[in-house]
Amino acid sequence: MAYCALDDVKRLLRVLSVSGNTQHKIRFSDSYTVPEIYSANTGTGILKGVEVLLNTYAGNELWHITFSSATAFTLYRGEGTASSDGTGSTSSNFTSTSGIIKITTSQWSGTPVAGDQFKFRTDSNVSTKDANEFLEDATIVVDGKLGEFISDDYLPFSTPNNLLKRAVMYISSSIIFTSVFSSLSAEQVPTLVRSWYNQGIRFADLFLSSIPGKNIHKYARYARFASREPLFAKVGIKEAAGVEDAKGEIETISVAYDEDYNEEEQIGST
Repeated sequence: MAYCALDDVKRLLRVLSVSGNTQHKIRFSDSYTVPEIYSANTGTGILKGVEVLLNTYAGNELWHITFSSATAFTLYRGEGTASSDGTGSTSSNFTSTSGIIKITTSQWSGTPVAGDQFKFRTDSNVSTKDANEFLEDATIVVDGKLGEFISDDYLPFSTPNNLLKRAVMYISSSIIFTSVFSSLSAEQVPTLVRSWYNQGIRFADLFLSSIPGKNIHKYARYARFASREPLFAKVGIKEAAGVEDAKGEIETISVAYDEDYNEEEQIGST
């Protein structure tokens, strides 16, 4: 299970096209251009939108619709009529033969006439399924980072901390971008994108230093001991070899302890 949702990643990736520059825009399976009417159309029909059904689909394809009557139409892939993808009617919901395109009755308005045509383009550059798998890859990266300090008893988290969600969001966004635009050199990748992977690692580090993270550190599961006397005196060593006056500095606690701890303490005991 990924530590964040794809919608979180989409929110981060949207900043790449916020200025209207779509050069580096990431488009998922459901992306398409607004349908257009052909200039030669004589009817009043309008196609307001379509739906891309397959989450495994990614591609940049032209699709066009040709009406044979006021309600009946055929959907084609590409410019010509060689590749039909099903026939339908404006009076019922339509799903293409390929299972890629769906057009509901609510998307039609006006009245087409025979010969009228409409066109649109699917323009996704990564499938939604692949994107979700990249989120899982990023989660594995984060768990690998955490595994150095946190026991496998806790990993993977079933309810991840918000810091871990952000870690996966930034790392997966970086992975998705570099996968889609793999032909770009390091210098061509936007500066903002280049920072995302390291930002995700910093979120993971921040979790490790937080109270929830520290509470499940590996070292927190084991006992730690305190000596009531300087270490060398406690074990009967007057001086460490080669080091003068080497003594542990620790606060002395006035608490009774087992005087039979070592032989030196037994000397002179009554």
